[in-house]
Amino acid sequence: MSLLALVATAQAQPTLAPLPPSPEAPDYMTVPVPGVVPSGPTLPLAPTSQFDPVSTPATQRLLPGKIVFSMLVTPDLSRAETFYGSLFGWSFRPVTGGRHPRTEIMLAGQPIGTIVAHRLDNPKQDVPFWLPFISTSDTATVARITRRYGGRVLSGPRQWNGLGQVVIIADPQQGIYGALSARTGDPADMPGTPALNRFSWATLLSPSPATAAGYYQMLYNYKVAAAPEADSGSHYILSSQGQERASVNTLPADVMPRDRARWVQFVQVRNSATMATRAVSLGGQMIVPTHVDRDGALISVIADPAGAVFGLIEPQEDRLEMGPAQ
Repeated sequence: MSLLALVATAQAQPTLAPLPPSPEAPDYMTVPVPGVVPSGPTLPLAPTSQFDPVSTPATQRLLPGKIVFSMLVTPDLSRAETFYGSLFGWSFRPVTGGRHPRTEIMLAGQPIGTIVAHRLDNPKQDVPFWLPFISTSDTATVARITRRYGGRVLSGPRQWNGLGQVVIIADPQQGIYGALSARTGDPADMPGTPALNRFSWATLLSPSPATAAGYYQMLYNYKVAAAPEADSGSHYILSSQGQERASVNTLPADVMPRDRARWVQFVQVRNSATMATRAVSLGGQMIVPTHVDRDGALISVIADPAGAVFGLIEPQEDRLEMGPAQ
């Protein structure tokens, strides 16, 4: 059963089959972890049977459209932990009771995602991938509307113990993402709060950005705005609750197959060029070298040692405060 897809330039996303059914998914224990990047992987944490909520203390407020969680599907859990722990200072706690081995990802005492181990059915074609979880108040409606417009439900809706109600979706253009109705509410937006070593942005690369933006607007009530500097119909910003949440961009010309969208998530860092170099030294691959994005941020796109693609982003305000990357 093929689950794995690549989300970046120069590699293709294969056909995905539904995620296998699994028991209620794991939960996090809140364990403080230094916010700085260590010189090596962090020590493993004690196992747990359920996720901690994404908001502690509970906010009891959902922010539909906000990306609040992330998941990596990869065949080698230990390898992923070593790479990301060394790069970002993330900690990992094994979670029990699932059909596949998995860990929760912790940073500074907060859960930020999960890694699920799944074998590659076709190693020459399939590679690991990251997917974002978008907040919603109604996962059942997300599933129903997605099916109506030609997408697929890969898993759920089901309760992930401690976390909330989750559904995993292939959108009508086959972009893979999750929708989450968090049990205790979503983390509040805190403008200006540093988000170092956390996912802080996501981009959907789409063969038809306008159509894709319409699908996500319909489900998550996004305000959709075309970027003024972009070519007509090629770049949209998705906003909710007055906050920019993600963008939809045209699929690059050299990405095959041409009819499949893919999400790329970006981790906010203090120095994109330095972190990209470090990622390569840890066994990653540079997919897109560090460069200034249209919004003035410095970004890089990396594949981890198993092939999962993610981005690094150094926001413009950080560059103004600290000077350009050396």
